[in-house]
Amino acid sequence: MPCFRDMAVTDDTPVRIAKRVFPADRSKNITITPLSILDATVVRFTDCGAIWFYDKADGVNANDLGTFERLESALSETLSEYPHFTGQLRWATKEDVKDSCNPRHFGRPVVTYGSERDPGMELIRVKYGRELDAIVPTMLERSTSKKIWDISSIRQSDFLPSTQLAFSKITEYADLPVAAAQLTAFKCGGFAVGIRITHCLSDAICLLHFIHTWAERSRWLHHTPKTAETSPALSALFNPGLLDAHANLGPGATEPDTGRLSRALGLPMHRFDWWATDEPGYPSWATATTKATVPTAAELAQVELSPSTAPPWATWDPSAAVDSMQIRFSRAEVERMKVAAMKSLLDDFKDQAVSRQDALLAHLWVLVNRARRLENLPEQVYLDISLGIRNRVSPPLPDSFVGSPLLLAYTNKTGAQAAASTIGAAAGAIRKTVSLFTPQAVSDHLYASAHEVSPQRLWQAFLGSRHLLVTSWARSRAYEVNFHGTGVARYVQTQMPFLDGVLQLMDIADTGDFDVNLSLDKGAMERLLSDPMLRAYDKV
Repeated sequence: MPCFRDMAVTDDTPVRIAKRVFPADRSKNITITPLSILDATVVRFTDCGAIWFYDKADGVNANDLGTFERLESALSETLSEYPHFTGQLRWATKEDVKDSCNPRHFGRPVVTYGSERDPGMELIRVKYGRELDAIVPTMLERSTSKKIWDISSIRQSDFLPSTQLAFSKITEYADLPVAAAQLTAFKCGGFAVGIRITHCLSDAICLLHFIHTWAERSRWLHHTPKTAETSPALSALFNPGLLDAHANLGPGATEPDTGRLSRALGLPMHRFDWWATDEPGYPSWATATTKATVPTAAELAQVELSPSTAPPWATWDPSAAVDSMQIRFSRAEVERMKVAAMKSLLDDFKDQAVSRQDALLAHLWVLVNRARRLENLPEQVYLDISLGIRNRVSPPLPDSFVGSPLLLAYTNKTGAQAAASTIGAAAGAIRKTVSLFTPQAVSDHLYASAHEVSPQRLWQAFLGSRHLLVTSWARSRAYEVNFHGTGVARYVQTQMPFLDGVLQLMDIADTGDFDVNLSLDKGAMERLLSDPMLRAYDKV
């Protein structure tokens, strides 16, 4: 049986205990599964994670022993659908991929599970000495008096498990779990659920499917009737080969198809070279992880590296002071943005169906470039957009498909153009970029990625004064994660680094409102928040 062990404590967290949790229906058959081509490309990404905060409700008090016991039992049952979340992550060997159409194994992750030596999923319980009201404003406050508030005031480290996960340091993985959760009980009886998963095993959609399934099991144990409207299917589809099949790799091919490689190179995607360590400004913190992704000199001598560019280190100062704010935009505001975008679309984009999210992103991108004072900049600036591809392959993969099937594309303009752009011109450019990623384009990208010397060599995004990196959780039903049948979450905050140029969107249950989490250089943030254009669509 796994045992509890004492953890370090602070004034705010007087009790903290942890254990490893395993599937209720634990297999005794060892399974070895190579992860997908795209899973391998996101090994460097920050862990996928979030925190859900809940008020005390009738019959649900987090300080009652049974509340967290039930959540732990539900987690164990959920892990029967996700046994690989309790397994061992490691790097592939030649033997692991010997039956693959593409026998390259360097930089390809593999997960092994079903062994008595599986690390399990870490579960931490915390008894917190403060009221939830002292931590998170209410949903009403965030839509009225606190439509702008400092999200860094929430110390995420208090509510997310501090467990070291496999691959959080690329060279460290043996005996480390790939997933961890923390249950935090507040003095008032409310609670928080925080989850972190190694990113190559989970993107946001996978994380949401996992926690919805966990919540479904918890409601069942709480004797709350299940409804199809509030939970996805309970089954998870863990079969990375289904995604790789869309690369259409020819068996036995000795030379890659240059036409397909050329089409992939033509997509609007950055190709920043992590291995360009001699470039001015290359940070010392990146050296160790970079070396771990480089094959032997003998292998490098036999291959030709694909085209790449040097990362623009001079445009990003990681030591600069950064403000991180959450800005609420109402349904009415976003609707007016969409109307304005449609009215000001340029002729080149008249055939584009601009969405509410396109319009909101366009508004924000213009604001950020104005705040960065780029109105006289002739060089290019970029909106880097994270795109999930489950529904961008044919036939599409279901939301229950487990993994991290995503890529990063970009929209670009000169700084001067971006700072002075109409909302329609910016929204049309965003939609045009997204529309380029057809099933054929995604297939070509998968094909090209499969032929890279190392999946971790190229970086598809950047941060700093010329880039804005966007992740959207729109339509993810994040607020509707319901563990006890007592209603939506009070607040959901994703685990995102507070670095200059990070932007994350989330819609708020069925309100139609959006929360925008934005981190910018302190001076730029001050200018953005004081820009009259910020609330240009607040009133008719």
